[in-house]
Amino acid sequence: MGVIVLFSMWLALGLMPILFSLGDMRLAFGLTGEPGTAVVQYCADLGDDRYDCRGRFEPADPRRAATEDVHLPPDSDEGEMFPAQLRPDGEHAAPAGTQGRLASLALPALGMVFLVPLPWGLASLVTSRRPGRLSLYVMGVLAGAFALLCVVGMVASSA
Repeated sequence: MGVIVLFSMWLALGLMPILFSLGDMRLAFGLTGEPGTAVVQYCADLGDDRYDCRGRFEPADPRRAATEDVHLPPDSDEGEMFPAQLRPDGEHAAPAGTQGRLASLALPALGMVFLVPLPWGLASLVTSRRPGRLSLYVMGVLAGAFALLCVVGMVASSA
């Protein structure tokens, strides 16, 4: 019974970052929302190293009107312009392009770092012998690649 709970929690720990990031990934890859350009007009200091940045979103479609007072990422700088995707709610814009895509992949990559060793752990418990050395190397390479993607995504989100 304890093994089932352990592996259920392991699976949940790996899947939660992926599931919670689906909306951000869909937005960053242009599957939802409206493409355009965001211009940061001001950032207010909320204290405790927190900022509220607002600005103007100019849609890529020239027939559409610009949206004022849009919430932008808190790490933005006043006067900064960047390609963005306006969320369907029309109140928030997120970075698009390579930087936005890499940033949106950071959490799912972290989830995959946890999920990659799951089959190896299950096989170790179910069978009387450990899986082969090759599978361990493959697992290490995959987990390392996802960890690297996670770090690159975090760096891209703060750049």
